Amino acid sequence: MLRRRRSRPSLRALIAAACTGFFAVPASAHPHVFVTASVQFVGNDSDHLTAIRTAWVFDEVFSSSLLFDFDANGDGTLDEGELNAVAGTVLGSAKEYDFFTFLKSAGVTNAGTALALSPPDHFSARFEQGHLAILTQMRPEKPVPLAAAELTLSIYDPSYYVSFDVASKEQVKLTGLPAACRATLDSTHPSEGATAWMNQVAGLGKSQSIPADGINYAELLSTRVALDCR
Repeated sequence: MLRRRRSRPSLRALIAAACTGFFAVPASAHPHVFVTASVQFVGNDSDHLTAIRTAWVFDEVFSSSLLFDFDANGDGTLDEGELNAVAGTVLGSAKEYDFFTFLKSAGVTNAGTALALSPPDHFSARFEQGHLAILTQMRPEKPVPLAAAELTLSIYDPSYYVSFDVASKEQVKLTGLPAACRATLDSTHPSEGATAWMNQVAGLGKSQSIPADGINYAELLSTRVALDCR
């Protein structure tokens, strides 16, 4: 018997369904989904940053909810085509938030200057040991020289629907970078203001937005990867 084809839900719709059907925490609580992230900085022979590759491993609860919406042939697994559909949906929604990947200069003269990244020119998805993993590659829109460079990479969702975590330095790789380059993790301990903000957004409904209070706590609470090539 042919299975009726369903329209593809958005990432927010998938998250809402996962919260309602699986999470023990209230469906209204932010964040809804938890992701372990890995990062790879890629350079070339001219000592320029050529690409940033990321791997997002989604929590098991959210990952398991995807079978209903994307297992088109009903075989209980996600094949390559179905996985590509999942990745396309996730990245299509992430486009609104610069694919959750933010690169900035950290040098003394231009600290905090955003360095734009192009949309992923390559992506793929896997389903391993009960977890969805999405791999992406993004390239700087303008040349980024690495000689004596100081950069900061943050992976976070400004809306705080999804919580990203780069848990350890083993999840950061440097490929083809100058020998002087070193990567460290900087995870700021929540301040009183950040703790109050987290308590506030934890009670927001799915249709409610993060309050615009002038402080980007989602970024401040993210794990930042500092790249120092001095």
